[in-house]
Amino acid sequence: MPSFDLALLVPLLAAHLLSDFALQTDAMARAKGRPLTLLLHLLITGLCAYLLLGDFTEWRIPLLVVASHGLIDLLKIRLSPRFIREAPAFVADQAAHLAVIFAIAAIDWSRIGLFNPWWLNHNPVTYLQTLVVLTGILANTLAAGHFIAKALPTMLSTDPSALQTDAGLNGAGRYIGHLERLLLLIFVYSGQLSAAGFLIAAKSILRFQKANESRRETEYILVGTLLSFTLGIALAYATKLLLQ
Repeated sequence: MPSFDLALLVPLLAAHLLSDFALQTDAMARAKGRPLTLLLHLLITGLCAYLLLGDFTEWRIPLLVVASHGLIDLLKIRLSPRFIREAPAFVADQAAHLAVIFAIAAIDWSRIGLFNPWWLNHNPVTYLQTLVVLTGILANTLAAGHFIAKALPTMLSTDPSALQTDAGLNGAGRYIGHLERLLLLIFVYSGQLSAAGFLIAAKSILRFQKANESRRETEYILVGTLLSFTLGIALAYATKLLLQ
């Protein structure tokens, strides 16, 4: 089993989630086929990796991240949506980015005189723990939300806009999902997983009236809720494991 350097793995994971989700708008994601937009995204990606790694004399690792990220994004642009549907393309794209990050973290850069971040001589545990928490929050909210939004219509072969007889508040569903997965992260980390049951029950009660109005809409919401909770719990446990 390969050994991963957490001093590389954790900052690169945090940098990837920051650049791909927190600092990339929906408009940028849609316009990534334009060279200037892709270049801006890659600049943000490299800057996030460079700053979070903390070795300001080392530019080769961030450059490797940028080069691999650009190749993966170009491949996705070429293949999706003409050859690969949106949801599988998203999963493949993120899996490729994560594979590169884990591969970089598996290399012992210190043996070849690379990578000596300033924070290793100060308080490395606190720094890495802070980045793990940031990574967990971004993965549980923004990254999971993007995946659910792309996967759910594909799974159920249903256009969500066709179900919105009452559209409700603009973007409220997305924020509800973010908050519920953030709560799951808190519950899992604090060892209060039983509280998640009350969260599921509370959301089910609020949706109960819809069952008498539209079965299709209720089932769509139920599948989305269960998918959200499944991802939330899995990512929360992964964050807790990384913290330990």
